[in-house]
Amino acid sequence: MSGRMYVQFALLIVLVLLDQWSKHWIEQQLPFFQMSVIDGYFNWVKAHNFGVAFSMFADWDHAWRTNLLLMMTGGIASVVAFWWWKERAKSGLETWMFVLILAGAIGNIWDRLTLGYVVDFIDWYVIWQGVEYHWPAFNVADSCISVAVVGLLISNFKQEKT
Repeated sequence: MSGRMYVQFALLIVLVLLDQWSKHWIEQQLPFFQMSVIDGYFNWVKAHNFGVAFSMFADWDHAWRTNLLLMMTGGIASVVAFWWWKERAKSGLETWMFVLILAGAIGNIWDRLTLGYVVDFIDWYVIWQGVEYHWPAFNVADSCISVAVVGLLISNFKQEKT
């Protein structure tokens, strides 16, 4: 294993630990469902997401949903881990993005295995002309996945232009 892969593996571990620590902190320290951090833009919230992105499938039967989501995310994480291993000799942006996707997948899989739901707590919103516009609550793991998707799109776009 190369030095870069050791650094990537260390980053993976740090991100998973940060995700789990932050979720644990929210669960233990936030007695209410919402706490304003930057009024009009950002709150801490305590949300239990029984579905996937944007709470899709949250209303499905609990056991069926949990097993399906674990299989889906586990399968995706396995494919990404394989790509990461396969591309490990390359120095491109893609290998770093695979690390972020894996960290996010592991963090959310851990929640599903141990809690039966994913803890979301970051609530971004804006009040414009008296109307609140909210982005669905998310967590560190979701952030890792989102950043990775954007990074992969940028990398792919740059490759197509050359």
